[in-house]
Amino acid sequence: MPKISIIVPIYNVEQYLSQCLDSILTQTFQDIEVICINDGSTDNSGKILEQYALKDRRIKVINKENQGASIARNTGLDMAGSDWICFVDSDDITHPQMLEIAYKQAVLNNVDFVQYRYQEFKTGDVDCRAINEKSIKYKIFENSSLVSCRKQKFQNTPGPVSKLFKNKIIGKTRFIPHLQFEDYPFIYEVLSKKPKGVYLNAELYFYRIHDASLSHTKANPQQIKDYHTGINHIFRVYEKPEFTKEKKFLIRDFLPIVLKHQLGRCCRADDAAKPLMFAEFSRELQDLDNRGLISWRGHKLSRFFAYKKLIKDMHDA
Repeated sequence: MPKISIIVPIYNVEQYLSQCLDSILTQTFQDIEVICINDGSTDNSGKILEQYALKDRRIKVINKENQGASIARNTGLDMAGSDWICFVDSDDITHPQMLEIAYKQAVLNNVDFVQYRYQEFKTGDVDCRAINEKSIKYKIFENSSLVSCRKQKFQNTPGPVSKLFKNKIIGKTRFIPHLQFEDYPFIYEVLSKKPKGVYLNAELYFYRIHDASLSHTKANPQQIKDYHTGINHIFRVYEKPEFTKEKKFLIRDFLPIVLKHQLGRCCRADDAAKPLMFAEFSRELQDLDNRGLISWRGHKLSRFFAYKKLIKDMHDA
């Protein structure tokens, strides 16, 4: 088996797919397999994949009905036989040395995962100039828990891209199916195993921002429900007594950030969706408050009182 399995979920990205695949296939580290999950694309993405698979044996194409990025990634994980796993989104670009640098650091430091920085871009070329590996600053964490990640110099990102994982540390952990914002529950569950990690201060991944990306998706009540599902999943993972410090972190540091994002989505929603979104958000707040998960610590006081008012209004309704 190759040393690294790269999992690429694909759905209607004909405009960007070739650039993504080219950046993977021209990696300076070549001992790879590229598992491309065509998630029911209706554009020319499938034809592009066929063409690439004919040219390069390392590409494996799986065509399936559209079920979302979570199930596509899970399909790739079930197929991957390599010792190391890397996720790449099909509209993004990788630096030519990404895998070489990450794999060297993984082996040299005997870690469970490697994280590197990413750079956002919209259009045009990205900076893929050669990187002097000796100039890269790094930091090693013997036990990468939620608490240690909070204190680290190079902040942990909640997404699976911009990381190289040891297959064993992922184990049976999978993405929650049919969920938007599925990234952070997966990462937080992996971190519950307190893996050894190395954090590289090097931009090796390029994250494309465009109108079709999730961050530009029109606000709707399902997004609030999906946030709630993800939050509940994380608190179930960390409900064991040995996670006392981690649970405090989740209440004081993680939850305020996520609730802030949800409140922002509610406020930015159009006139038709806004009442439905606030109603769904109020139900979520009431559930979290009943379980003792909403504390004034970590919240901006104006937001904390806004949450309490939404909970009261829901209770009185």
